Amino acid sequence: MRRAAQEHGFTLIELLVSMALALVVFGATLSAFDVFQSNTRFDVLRNEAQDNARNAIDRLARDFRNVAAPKSEPEIPGALERAEPYAVTFQTIRDSAPSKESKNKTNAKRVRYCLDASTPSNEVLWRQVRNWPETAPPVPTATECPDLKGEDWESSSRLAQHITNENGGQKRALFTYGPKGATEVSQILTVEPTIYINVNPSQPRPGETQLTSSVSLRNANRQPTATFTWKLKSLQRVLLNASESVDPDGLALTYKWTEGAKVLPSTAQVWETETGLLSVGNHSITLEVTDPGGLTSKETKVVEVK
Repeated sequence: MRRAAQEHGFTLIELLVSMALALVVFGATLSAFDVFQSNTRFDVLRNEAQDNARNAIDRLARDFRNVAAPKSEPEIPGALERAEPYAVTFQTIRDSAPSKESKNKTNAKRVRYCLDASTPSNEVLWRQVRNWPETAPPVPTATECPDLKGEDWESSSRLAQHITNENGGQKRALFTYGPKGATEVSQILTVEPTIYINVNPSQPRPGETQLTSSVSLRNANRQPTATFTWKLKSLQRVLLNASESVDPDGLALTYKWTEGAKVLPSTAQVWETETGLLSVGNHSITLEVTDPGGLTSKETKVVEVK
């Protein structure tokens, strides 16, 4: 009777080759798994960073749409108090109603958004807030972000991080103001925040994301322009005409005429002075126009009466 066929085992070389192949396959599997885990982690971080940035832009837009645009001292017309590429300061309305004891009748507060670019690969967007019981304090002049010195701000909070607006020396502005060509804060009517997000800027993946929006400053109050002409009508009678005075927001203006320090008895846009009110000679006539928000503009001319 024949014995069952013999079963020979692996030789040492075959075993070593099998182990080497298994190690290669296992190593490749672990590498792929590690890459998958890394990509998943960065995807989660990117989603969180993008969500925080979107929430920050939404919050900023709400503040802009509720801009108080008051006249402040020194007089700053327009909706914004300071407008810079990486910071913006303005007054907006508080979320809660004022207390009965509060003398802050407009219920306004000051808000500042700024970008901390001290770490270009991970810049941080900050929001700073200041309330007051009576009148608004002077506009802070500090340029650092966040400004944590003194009593300029009551609270400071991080809104978003992993921002790369200045990464690699690119100097991409966080805030762009319109209309294009505006040279003064009072001329600004729109603000466009643009945030670049990259949770891993040293690597090509997951890459950079750009988030942008545009907000119209619907409560902007721009300074009016006062201008007038004069014409000698008859002996000691002058026609003063301020019809060319304009308010850029289309608001109604009030008019005040003065001769030197003396207030003349008219608030009309076009006024013919009474006979004898102005004596023969030269007179310094000033027109002051005021809009409903309290912003003013003046023009002075020398009027010759014959």
